Amino acid sequence: MRVSSFLSVSFLAVTAFAGPVIDVIPNANIPAGKTLTLPVTASSPNGRPLTYSVTSSTNGIAVEVHTNNPFWKMSVAQVAPANAPGAYLTPFRGGMAMVTNVGDLTFMLLRDRAPRTVEAIQGFTAAGLYTSNTILHRIVASPFAIIQGGDPGTNGMGGPVFRLDDEFHPRALFSGNGQLAMANATKDAAGSQFFVTQGPQRNFDFRYTICGQLLRGFDVLSNLINTPTGTNNRPLADVIITRASVVPNPFDTAITLTGTNLAGVSGVIQIVADDGLGGRATNVFTATTVADTGFNAQPIIYPTAITNLVAPMNGRLTNVFTAVDAEGDPRYWFLSPAANATNSFNSVGPNGELQVVIVPDSNYVGTVTLSVYVSSSPLWNLFPSVFPYDSQTYHFSIGDTPIAALPAQLVAQPLREFTGQLLATFTNSVPTSPPGNFNALINWGDNSTSSGTITADASGRKEVRGSHTYTNAGDYPVYVTIKSAAGAEATIRSSAQVQPHLSIARDGGHYFLRWPAWATEYQVQSHTNLATPHWLPLTNQPALNGYDNILTHTNAASREFFRLRR
Repeated sequence: MRVSSFLSVSFLAVTAFAGPVIDVIPNANIPAGKTLTLPVTASSPNGRPLTYSVTSSTNGIAVEVHTNNPFWKMSVAQVAPANAPGAYLTPFRGGMAMVTNVGDLTFMLLRDRAPRTVEAIQGFTAAGLYTSNTILHRIVASPFAIIQGGDPGTNGMGGPVFRLDDEFHPRALFSGNGQLAMANATKDAAGSQFFVTQGPQRNFDFRYTICGQLLRGFDVLSNLINTPTGTNNRPLADVIITRASVVPNPFDTAITLTGTNLAGVSGVIQIVADDGLGGRATNVFTATTVADTGFNAQPIIYPTAITNLVAPMNGRLTNVFTAVDAEGDPRYWFLSPAANATNSFNSVGPNGELQVVIVPDSNYVGTVTLSVYVSSSPLWNLFPSVFPYDSQTYHFSIGDTPIAALPAQLVAQPLREFTGQLLATFTNSVPTSPPGNFNALINWGDNSTSSGTITADASGRKEVRGSHTYTNAGDYPVYVTIKSAAGAEATIRSSAQVQPHLSIARDGGHYFLRWPAWATEYQVQSHTNLATPHWLPLTNQPALNGYDNILTHTNAASREFFRLRR
C-alpha cells in the first residue's frame, strides 16, 4: 500500500508541474510606423489554460496581446474520385459528395477590432450557413494570394439577407500572413463571404474589414493556394467547407506589434505563457522595423459613432468627426449637401477634426441625411474615382425625441417556434406616444430578419416582441432597430441562447457525455432524482475531440440523470 500511495503522489506531482511550451516564433519585420499581427501557439501538458504577457526591449516597438476573443475553426475537403486514397462521403448541400480531406484552419476572431463583423460570423456559423453548404469558390495565387469562400450560392455572387458596414481599425493592416477578412463588392456592403491572405497584401488596407488571424493550419493554407483553378479562379474540383464552428482554445493567442516611424529599429520581444499553477514558458524573437513600401491607403473615419442625432424642431445638432491616416498625410473633408438643412455649416479644427453643425430649415420636422467623406487628396471632390477615400452616412432626426432602449435576453430550443417573445423595451420620453408611431426590424443573427410587434404597458413603456424558429443550437446576436415616424432611431443588441444537445453513452460504470465544443459556458449537471432542484455540477474537465466536448463520468450510480445548464 505504501508503494502504491507513493507512486500515486509522484505521478500527481509530475502532472501538476508539467509546464507549457510555446512554439517557435520566427523573427519578424514590421513596416515602419505600422502594425503587424502574429499568431502565438503553445501547448499545456496539464490541460490548464494559458495567460500571456508580452514585453519589448525597446520603446520603438509597442506590443499588444489580444484577449477575450473567440476562436473559429474551419475544416475543408476537396471533391475527389471514389478510388482516391482516403476518399469518403460527406454531406453537401442536401446530398453527398465524395471528397478527400484537406485539413483544418483555426483562427482567432478579432472581436476587439471588428465586433459587429465577428458577431455576424458567429451567427452565420451557428445557423449552419457555412457547414456543408459553402465552398472556397475563389483561390488566387498571383498577383495576390487569397482563398475566398462563404457564399451560400457558391458562385461568389450571393450572401445573407443583410449587409455589414466596414469596420476599419488603425492597427488592423494587411501586413501579416493568414489574415481573415470580409469580402465586399462596394463600401459598407460585406456579407457572409470571407477571404484569407497568404503573405502581406497591403493594397487591401482599409478596403476590407480584418476580422481574424490564422493561428493553426498554415500548411493547409499553402496547399489550398496551390489548388488548380479554372474560370474565375474557381478550383477545378470543389473545395467544400465541411464544418465551421466556434471552438474553445485556451492555449493560443495573437499579438500585434506597432513599430516606430523610423526604419532599422530592432527589439527583442519576450512572450511568457503562464498556466496558473506555477508552470511558465518563455519564448523570444527579434522584431525589426523596415521601410514601409506598402500601398498608401486612404484615411479612415475613426471612430465612426457620433452621439447628437436627435433635436427638437428648430434645434441645432453639433458633432465632431475624426479621421486617422496611417501615413500621417493631411486629411481633407467633404460633405454632401444636407437637404432640409441648407444653413448647416462646418469647420476643421487644429488637429484635423471636422465639426459639423446641422441647422434645420425653419419649422422642418423629419430626417436630415448627411454623407461625410475624408481623403488624403484635396482634389477628391473633382476626381472621386481616382483618389481613395472613406465615407459614412448619418441620419439626423429633427422634431423628435431620442429613443432609449434596453435589451431582453431570450432562451430557445432548436426547431421549436416561439411567439410574442420580448426582445427589447424602450421609451422616447413621451409616455403618451402610441405604439403605432414606431416600427421595429429584428435581425435574428441567423441570416433572417422580420418585423417586430410593438405594444405599450400602463406606464407608457414600449415593448418589442417577435416570433421566430432557430434551426440550430447556438448563441446568436439579435439586433432590434426601432424607428419612430418622425425619424428617431435606435438599435439595441439582444441575444438568443438556443440550447445545445447533450448526448450520453454508457459502458459499464462509465458515462460518456458529448456536447458541442462552442458551448463553453455550459456545464454538465447530474442527479439520481430527476425532480430534484439540487442538481450537482460534474467537476472533471471535458476533453476537446474535434468539434465536440467529451466528458467521462466514472463511478456513476446505476440510475443517474444528466443535463446541460449555462
